[in-house]
Amino acid sequence: MRKTAAALLVLAATPAQAQLLDTPLPANAVPGYGTPFSVVTARRAQAPGATIWGLGGVSLAPSLTMASGYDTAPNGGAASPLASATPSLLLADPVAGFGAYAAASASLYPADTRQNTQSLALAAGERLQLARDTLTFSAAYLRAAATGFALETSASPKPLAYTLTDLRAADEISAPTFTLTPDIDARLLTFPGLALQNRRDTRETLLLRSDGDGILAALLRLRATQSLYRTGGLDSATQSALAGLTDTQDGLWTLSLLAGAAWRQTAHGPPLTAPVLEAGADWAPDADTQLRLTVAREIDDPDDISATPYTLTQARLAVTSGAPGCLTLSARLQAETAAYWRTAERETLYTVRLGAAWPLSPLLALNGDYTFNDRQSNTQGAANEHVLTLGLTWTP
Repeated sequence: MRKTAAALLVLAATPAQAQLLDTPLPANAVPGYGTPFSVVTARRAQAPGATIWGLGGVSLAPSLTMASGYDTAPNGGAASPLASATPSLLLADPVAGFGAYAAASASLYPADTRQNTQSLALAAGERLQLARDTLTFSAAYLRAAATGFALETSASPKPLAYTLTDLRAADEISAPTFTLTPDIDARLLTFPGLALQNRRDTRETLLLRSDGDGILAALLRLRATQSLYRTGGLDSATQSALAGLTDTQDGLWTLSLLAGAAWRQTAHGPPLTAPVLEAGADWAPDADTQLRLTVAREIDDPDDISATPYTLTQARLAVTSGAPGCLTLSARLQAETAAYWRTAERETLYTVRLGAAWPLSPLLALNGDYTFNDRQSNTQGAANEHVLTLGLTWTP
């Protein structure tokens, strides 16, 4: 219940982040989705919390989160109290390798109704385990809104609504000395009232990993992304090639490091090239404590709602500590800087989030959340906000 409550609070009470699909979905609940930010490999995670609803091998986990609080500057505007409600349903069949998730959310700002948002997240995935192949098929739909505390949205006086439809397929092919994983991700991103910004993204990835008895495994990742707009003048294509090492041991630490280069070709102008880096470190001394640090330098974050060309430098630190039936504490610190190409525009976002969940009973948990967002921009100006919420999560 603690993991589900955390996902609901992300969907209901905080501004949209760049991670469009992975953030609002419970980690490791739906095959192909909800994976924590990971450059190469994710630490083995436990399944979502147990539920008292079951039918054969299928488990159902319904949940309802109600929260209220105060936002000092929603979307960089005037302060307002806020209230939110988020019902959700998680369905899982571990034997069949199937998972599905649905959640809806409404957030109200009585002092400035322009900031009101409604969100809907739907996802389903199937993982098929064959002799030497692991096939994954996934589909998702997200209707949400990004605020001025997301990259390339600071000029909007209210949340920027968007819808995202996504299809994914992957095949992990195992051989005696290596694993080859091709996957394809096709998505349609639409903005109501801003049809010229609508686009179709197709992303193909090929990951080659050496398998052996050593502590470290070598990796090679090739990726190509095509973004197509209604008007061809905005179309772009990005390719990247990265190579590195990852820790294959599932002990206290899990480490990974990739480095390489990326190229972006637009409809107008010469190609743009930049070095890229992705690194991650996990520390998990026990099943209830985890620290995760990630650092990345990218071209055109593929999980951002904007396709404006920029170089992204990002660092994240997340810490979770608790035990079943006890107080769970979490903290997340994030800094990301976008350097927009062919302009002098620079934008830096800082996020600090502190959370606590206390189980009042097997069915009810008390959740507290504090978020600080800060935006620094040399063209749009600076802004920051403090968001404090207190809520209850009921899992019948």
